[in-house]
Amino acid sequence: MTVLLVEDDLSIAIVLTAALEAEGFTVTRCDTLAERDRMLAERRFSVLVTDVILPDGDGISTLEAVRASHPDMPIIILSAQNTLDTAVRASDTGA
Repeated sequence: MTVLLVEDDLSIAIVLTAALEAEGFTVTRCDTLAERDRMLAERRFSVLVTDVILPDGDGISTLEAVRASHPDMPIIILSAQNTLDTAVRASDTGA
């Protein structure tokens, strides 16, 4: 299975990549929403794992477009923001 990891914090990305690869996943990582969109257009991924706050925008607010073009791809949201609002917004996108 292939994972697209969208995480701009290198230390977090390294830990997540190592953990996912240890479980047998192939991980492709990018830092921005623009890179995410380019990679999703170029190839198919089994799952999207994305941070909320990225250098070029809010990872949740753009997920409706991702969901429209990849309706069956599971989406996992990561966030250091411990708020109910973040959880509700993520859930509303189908993540």
